[in-house]
Amino acid sequence: MSHPTKKRSFGLLAAFLAGSVAIAGCGNGNNGNNGNEASGSPSPSVSASPSASPAESPSVAAEPYELKWLKAQDISVPFDPAKDVVKQAIENKLNVKISPEMVDVQQYKTKLNLKMSSGDIPDVVRIDFADDFQKYAPLGAFVDLTDLINEKDTPNIMREVPKEVFEQAKVNGKIYGIPYQGGPGAGYRWDLVMRTDYLQEISADVPQTLDEYYEALKKIKAAKPGVIPLGGYTAQIGQVKYANNSFDNVFGAFGVTPGFFTENDGKFSNYDIDPRMKEALLFLQKMYKEGLIDKEFATIKEEQLRAKLFSGKLFSWMGWWSTANDYDTQVETNELIKAKKLGADDKLADQSNDPFKYLTLTGSMVGSDGTAVAPMGAPFSQMTAISAKTKDPKKVLAIIEESLSPENQMLTVWGIEGEDYSLENGKMTVATDLLDPKTKQDKNGNYRGVQSYLFAPGLKGWPRYLESLPLRFSQALDVAINNKFQITDASNYLDSPTKVAKLVELNTMRDSVFTQIIMGGDISKFDEFVEKWKSQGGNQILSELEESFKVKAGR
Repeated sequence: MSHPTKKRSFGLLAAFLAGSVAIAGCGNGNNGNNGNEASGSPSPSVSASPSASPAESPSVAAEPYELKWLKAQDISVPFDPAKDVVKQAIENKLNVKISPEMVDVQQYKTKLNLKMSSGDIPDVVRIDFADDFQKYAPLGAFVDLTDLINEKDTPNIMREVPKEVFEQAKVNGKIYGIPYQGGPGAGYRWDLVMRTDYLQEISADVPQTLDEYYEALKKIKAAKPGVIPLGGYTAQIGQVKYANNSFDNVFGAFGVTPGFFTENDGKFSNYDIDPRMKEALLFLQKMYKEGLIDKEFATIKEEQLRAKLFSGKLFSWMGWWSTANDYDTQVETNELIKAKKLGADDKLADQSNDPFKYLTLTGSMVGSDGTAVAPMGAPFSQMTAISAKTKDPKKVLAIIEESLSPENQMLTVWGIEGEDYSLENGKMTVATDLLDPKTKQDKNGNYRGVQSYLFAPGLKGWPRYLESLPLRFSQALDVAINNKFQITDASNYLDSPTKVAKLVELNTMRDSVFTQIIMGGDISKFDEFVEKWKSQGGNQILSELEESFKVKAGR
């Protein structure tokens, strides 16, 4: 998965066991059809205000409700929906008949747009919010759900999607679909990582405040002159690095984060021009002058950073959540080689289910007021909408609502209990050896579409997702996604042509100026930057966002 830059849009992204595609959100765990399900689809046959129990036998329910589903499929992987036992289990449980129309995943968007243009819209469709959904919704393509989604009639949906997210998803003040992210949802995905053994050497607890962190860095510098107290941030090999990402925790403790727009009572601004950003830069400048920050933070390449990290020359850094497992293993490998307990070319076995041995992961450092900000991705990227031509929109909404019960989500996400996964002593274990790697079928010749027929928006995360991961991945993601100081960019889902045209230029100017200041430049450069930011497109962006905000709210 690609690691976001400061303007993080995590699709979430289910970063380890599930893959993502451009249209479909997250992929499968052990299913045979790549799990690239693009058109969201539904669940049980109940009234618009569902009262039937999820466990109610389909034999006493009404005739199964047929749902047409445009399903994105990796055509290079064997799959036959008629032989998919998970699909059959979902149909039986929810008293629904899913009629999938298979389309190659690479052609999904083209096919969907053709259907939208011709009026042949599937009963339930998952569609990109950013462009297509906002184009089609005002034209009457989807059912207006504004008066149908509420705490009384759709409690499962409301549990999954907060009211404020529905507000962001409105088009002309109306709700035309259910926001969908896929996988474990959007959120903060970074940890502050420190060497546990180095903390122990200076007799320090894991810092919780910026002041405690600063004192720990100074002690590390004094006790271990060859170690850099604060390095850069870990990324993918070859990724363009934005140096200011290295200091999320410092910026956050001052209540700002580079690049994010803010909104207060309809008025917009940006943290880049916030006076608190100036204070944060002065603090970073002080840290840099005292030798607490890697002198190469602005230019170091990822391979060089990893070499420092693995060899023990870094005490702390910002890390993408999924990197900690490998880094801990690499540090252990180097330590064993130095102690001559491991050959230079020897490799350790998989450590992912072992506790971390050398690394400590923690969340945001808080500032003097006890708070912080942690920049999370956009809360959704797609919408699950009901076709205006479907025969019974209220029943379809009820199906979606019923599918989002905790019990039914276990089925749609993880498959059949006792087969695709098991629960022992309250712990979930996902089966990984059911399918033949060539045929993608189980021993009975069945396909198993786990995470292939999902109804869940995924904004709250797949149920028991952390349990599905190896220990280290689970712990690292847990720290990141449960950071209580997460905030979103207020400009998400708003229209601003100037933002599209000018934001890259403004961000490049910001990164250059901020880096200069951190490395000792005159702080007056910040005031000059603010004026240039405003005059070179920033003020126009703010004005356009405010107007778009009014239109979206239907004001």
